[in-house]
Amino acid sequence: MGVIDLSYLERLYKGDRTRIAQWISVYLEEAPGTFQQLADSLEQDDGARLAAAAHDLRPYAHYLGAGRMLDLLIAIGQRVRTDGPAAAVEPVKEVLTVSRAAEDELRAVLARYMSDKEPV
Repeated sequence: MGVIDLSYLERLYKGDRTRIAQWISVYLEEAPGTFQQLADSLEQDDGARLAAAAHDLRPYAHYLGAGRMLDLLIAIGQRVRTDGPAAAVEPVKEVLTVSRAAEDELRAVLARYMSDKEPV
């Protein structure tokens, strides 16, 4: 079973694969940098930046139907606020793994969408 469920995007865009593909492309352009910011913030022990990056990534997780990713991002924010950045080490490691899996799945979806297109 994968880490994403695109049914939310499919409902939002009424099955319009072009719009879904555009959203996925935006995600693939923007989210990896924010995940890198998450990792860098943890390494630099910057709790405010770590919590902000986790918060910024939550809408992506929601739209992707990536429940585990969303749970981890929420946990990161809560742990940073209550116990500091060091308390978020494990959920950050896991969410980075989940994010890489999501990227792989999304690239496969895009490839499938492109191969399904009819020639003009």
